[in-house]
Amino acid sequence: MFNNHKIKFKKILFFTGLIIIIFYFLITYQVSKKNNNLEISFIDSGQADAIFIKTPNQQNIIIDFGSEQGLKELEKEIPWWNKQIDLIIITHPHDDHITGLIPIIKKYDVKQILYNGIDYESTIYNELLKLISYYKIPLLLPVYNQTINLESDCFFNIIYPITNIYQQKIDNVNNSSIVSRLTCNHSSFLFMGDAENEVESEILSAGINIKSDVIKIGHHGSVTASNQKFLEAVNPKIAIIMVGENNDFNHPSLRIIKRLEKLNIKIFRTDQDGTIKIISDGKKIYKSN
Repeated sequence: MFNNHKIKFKKILFFTGLIIIIFYFLITYQVSKKNNNLEISFIDSGQADAIFIKTPNQQNIIIDFGSEQGLKELEKEIPWWNKQIDLIIITHPHDDHITGLIPIIKKYDVKQILYNGIDYESTIYNELLKLISYYKIPLLLPVYNQTINLESDCFFNIIYPITNIYQQKIDNVNNSSIVSRLTCNHSSFLFMGDAENEVESEILSAGINIKSDVIKIGHHGSVTASNQKFLEAVNPKIAIIMVGENNDFNHPSLRIIKRLEKLNIKIFRTDQDGTIKIISDGKKIYKSN
C-alpha cells in the first residue's frame, strides 16, 4: 500500500514538473514573439569581434565570431525553437573574427554568408571554407552601395569595399574588411570590422552616408583607425570597442579614447562592461542592463 502511494506521488510530481516546464517555454515563446525591438549584442569574446543581431521580426544575424569564448552567450540569445541563422557577415578572414564560426556552422542552420572572398591562407580559414562547402551554404560577395533587405524598414547598406577585391591578395588584410551600415526603424549602426584609416579616407572621399547612432569602432580601438574626420562624419551617440582585457596590443589606444570623449561619444568596452546589448525600439536607443 505504501509503495502504491509512493508511485502515485512520483507520477504526480513528474507530471506537475512537466506542466511547469511546458508553461515556462510557452510564456518564453510568447514574450519573445511580442518583442519587436532591434537587439544587438556585442558579445564579450576576449580580443575578438562577435556580434549578434536580432531584428524586430526575429531574424538572427551574426557579424564575425572570433572566439569560442562567446558561444555560451550566443546560446542565451537564440531561442530554443529557432536554430536558424539568417545571415553571417565575415568582415575579413583573420582568426580573431572567424574562429567561433566553425562550431556555430556545425550547430545552427545557416542560410547564407557574406564574405569578401580575398586570397588568404590560414588553417582556420581553410577549415571554415571547407565547412561552408560541406553544408552547401550560399556565399555572397559584397557590392559597394548594395542594399541587403532584411524586413520592412530594416536593411544593410554595404559601405566598403568600394572596388571588387574577390580572389585578390591584400597586403593589409584589415583593410579588406566589409564595412556595413544597418538601418532599422530610423536607428543606424555602423560596423567597421578592422578597417583602418586608409579605408576611412576612401569612404569619406566616396561621399556615401555614414551618419549613424552607434559605431563599432574599427580594429579594437587601435590608433590605426577612428580618425577625427571620420568620427565627425559618423557623429555617433555611442561607440562600442570590442577588446580583450589586458591584451598584448595595448588596445584600445588612449588617444582614441580621448578623441571619442572630446566628441562627447558614450563609450562601452567589452573588456570593462562584458557583453554589451544595445536595444532600439524605433524611437530611442539604449544599453540593456
